[in-house]
Amino acid sequence: MELKGKDIYRIECGNFLSDERIVSLYSLYQPLIGTDAVSLYMTMYSEGLNQHSQESHNRLCALMNLSIDVLERARIRLEEYMLVKTYVQAQENRNVYVYVLNMPMNPESFIANKTFMSILTHHLERKQMEVTLTKLRQSHIPVNTYKEITRKLVQGIPKAEYDLDVDYRNVSPRYNFADDDQTINFDYDKFISSTSVLVFPAELRTQENLRLIGKLATVHGLSPDRMRILVSKAVNIETMTFDDQKLSLLAQKAQPDITTAGDPYDLPPVSFLQAKQNGAPVSLSDRRILEQLSVEMKFPPDVINVMIEYILKKSQNRLVRTFVEMVAGEWARDGVKTREQAFAETRKKSGTSYPKKQDVLPEYMTVDKEQNTDDTDTSADDIEHLMKGLKKS
Repeated sequence: MELKGKDIYRIECGNFLSDERIVSLYSLYQPLIGTDAVSLYMTMYSEGLNQHSQESHNRLCALMNLSIDVLERARIRLEEYMLVKTYVQAQENRNVYVYVLNMPMNPESFIANKTFMSILTHHLERKQMEVTLTKLRQSHIPVNTYKEITRKLVQGIPKAEYDLDVDYRNVSPRYNFADDDQTINFDYDKFISSTSVLVFPAELRTQENLRLIGKLATVHGLSPDRMRILVSKAVNIETMTFDDQKLSLLAQKAQPDITTAGDPYDLPPVSFLQAKQNGAPVSLSDRRILEQLSVEMKFPPDVINVMIEYILKKSQNRLVRTFVEMVAGEWARDGVKTREQAFAETRKKSGTSYPKKQDVLPEYMTVDKEQNTDDTDTSADDIEHLMKGLKKS
């Protein structure tokens, strides 16, 4: 399959190049594979460590000042000496390549490989081979009696052409969100570092998608490891799409990973409600209610827990969506953003109670099942009673 400049590449590698491996790459591998191949390997390694989006092979050609044909030959040399594994997926307009880098053998293992050493001796001849082996055993060259003549970095760069005042150390991670989204309690560093770009491509790691991942993990009490698994099921690599609705449904069906906390109000809302139910699993409809309070209403988890506790006391341990939405709307209008404000809001209300059970079934119990599929509802009279009670202070 002919490699083209517009073809996309992604690189999978670990942070494995120690000083010993670098010495092996340049002193032992380089005579066998050539300088272009070594340069390509190191460029791929650099790209793989800092890959944030998919790139075309035109970038590699530009970085290395090589034609696409020379670059492909260099890659083949890396494959022949087991330094790179190449995978390709044919698409309509271009192909997508995945390069998996293998670390070079350490010098000891390389020297023990009779095939590689035979080829190396042929390339270097015996005298240079002996020099190489001697250098591999040499530790440090003293330079105190030498004069340093190292050439300085290019001087006199016109400041007008380059912005030299930017401190790139202060570039914020993509998952630092605005203050109104600091209700997220999720270890993004662990999630990002443990999630391969082959599972969750960099181009899909938008602020919107990462924010949703954190919100869902927070409300449902899911760990970074669990979210990595769920995210992989919501990603379609072929179409390069992220299905947020599928991820939401998967999170709703998952059992919480976080079920304990020093303060019960610090629990994820799903775990808090499960504790209120004496350990009984939270229903899918109740999970949707909690998720709506977090994702759409933007309430912090501890505020949601106070709200749920308050609503359960007022409605005979039932989460009626209409009642929850009414309370949530009122708290949002009152600007409730902290646990203290939430407790103050509950103290403002007195005398509100859910209507006692009636002998005659309310209207919502007699509607057609197709009209009442997901959520528990209640009658208009009941809701009116609740609303009147909430208005009392």
